[in-house]
Amino acid sequence: MPLIVPPHDAPPVRATTRPIVPAYTASTPVPPENVWLGPSTSIVVPMAIHDSRPYVQALIDGHPATLVIDTGVVDTMVDPGALDDTNETKVSLQIGELRFPKLAFVRIGVRAYAERELGTPADGIIGRDLLARYAVQLDFPGRQMTLYRDAHAMLPPAQGAVTLPLRVLDGLPAIGASLDNQQSRWFALATGTSGQVALEPSRDRATMLGRNEHSIPYQDVSIAGVNSGVLVRTRTLSVGGLTFNQPLVALLDRSRFEGNDITGSLGATMLSGVSVTIDEPASSATIVAPPGATLARFYEPSGIGLEMRHGAILVRNVVPGTPADEHLRPGDEIVSINGLAPATLEFARSLLDGNPGTKASIVYRRWHLTHSVTLTLHVIV
Repeated sequence: MPLIVPPHDAPPVRATTRPIVPAYTASTPVPPENVWLGPSTSIVVPMAIHDSRPYVQALIDGHPATLVIDTGVVDTMVDPGALDDTNETKVSLQIGELRFPKLAFVRIGVRAYAERELGTPADGIIGRDLLARYAVQLDFPGRQMTLYRDAHAMLPPAQGAVTLPLRVLDGLPAIGASLDNQQSRWFALATGTSGQVALEPSRDRATMLGRNEHSIPYQDVSIAGVNSGVLVRTRTLSVGGLTFNQPLVALLDRSRFEGNDITGSLGATMLSGVSVTIDEPASSATIVAPPGATLARFYEPSGIGLEMRHGAILVRNVVPGTPADEHLRPGDEIVSINGLAPATLEFARSLLDGNPGTKASIVYRRWHLTHSVTLTLHVIV
């Protein structure tokens, strides 16, 4: 892929989304009680990918449920609608043959968040409770998650695999990485956070902005609230022997972590292209990057950010100064894109994610009136 160079008048983003769930403060619990059912030494669970996030099927109190695997959260979260008793403080949760008979959780609106921001409903989110005692492989290209009972059950690393030291900081798994060949620092692995790389506020912010002529305002809605800042494109991100080219880096305005050990996080957009094994008991992480996983990616080439509300796909934000800004507004309902009526948020986003120069014909509805426009995709940042 040729070098991504933004236009000289690359505009900022106008965003309107507000937090839709209450913020919470994460704790660092001891590993929960769990039972490994059956004689197998590993458990393989099919994994679906929606908006770059890993989804798996599970049982909550014996009922089928859908979970998002977010390695960047400490406390398991469950939607009140997935509970038999809305007053209960612990649930029975089972993934494959691994059961947590009495798992403490945070009661929070996961379903509303997942449907609106990810486009696919979920009943809960699990992170460190799953990682604390077992090695977990999230094979995004292979669409499966594997839990290993112990080190003897693990297969030898695949050819080209990179194995790194792993530390648990602020309750989260973190690995060393370097931006633009600077000093290596600790980045949390966060499969539930959008984007490629996010940096905590620090003195490096001025340095990074000084190296980037083009930046746009950034906003991400996570289950914990809204993260805002500035989005820039750097030259490289080095993770062991892997080099990711021209990653998009969000320079955040507000710290997400309690301590000062974590410099930032590697998000779902980056991790969803690789296979990552997080082995907290052995203090190691292994990453396998297939061909193309380290190439640069475009950011919203249509200039349109989308969300889903009550089954309708709506415009959430528009990049000012782009062709989309002349026609679309937040709140417009997308009827069709290139003649296709997208039933899911993920499909709609894929129709607007193409190479610069590609045409996108959009039919949208505003105040019960239908309009149409043809946009040309281009580089924003």
